[in-house]
Amino acid sequence: MISLLIDTSNQALSVALNRDGKLVAEINTNFKKTHSETLLENINKLLNIGDIKKQDIDRVIVARGPGSYTGIRIAATVAKMLAKGLNIPLYSVSSLFVLAASERIEGPVTALIDARRESVFTATYDFKKSEVKIVNEPEYKTFIDDKASTYFLNGDEKRSIHISEFVDVGPRIACVEQYNNMLREEDVDAFTPDYLRISEAERNWQDNQQ
Repeated sequence: MISLLIDTSNQALSVALNRDGKLVAEINTNFKKTHSETLLENINKLLNIGDIKKQDIDRVIVARGPGSYTGIRIAATVAKMLAKGLNIPLYSVSSLFVLAASERIEGPVTALIDARRESVFTATYDFKKSEVKIVNEPEYKTFIDDKASTYFLNGDEKRSIHISEFVDVGPRIACVEQYNNMLREEDVDAFTPDYLRISEAERNWQDNQQ
């Protein structure tokens, strides 16, 4: 089985091709550039590197959020387009789990994505060999550094939170496929990203209505 994996949830971009769960090729970047300009280009690069035709892809796995509204929408749109056009299944995975799975560790880890205004998107996972359990489901909340958790955070992203210690991790979506229980099969037509909060524009509109 050949899987195409896509994550543009935030500043970083991560795309990969796996064959039977094992890496064929991946591209990971971590700099400010519009994902809409680079995502399709990088997918085509992967296919060329792996000598794989687009028609050979068996499924698409996309990071569904939370994270940047624009970034999530770009990945979701491309993933849906490919799944629909190739008539293949679409799977999604939490962007927080992508971050948590990108660095090998045993035991519990709390993934953080800065959500601005001293808030975070966060979830906690417990890794034991090839198995993982969700300790705390993804949520949006004000960040409080309890200094007890092992925090995973992409240190190159802008931060509004004050955190004493964290493991600087660049997301690598190629790593998630080994954890089948974390993948969710989606209805291609009905699939929507997992934003976990309303956008700032929606919040401003609601405030103006009050």
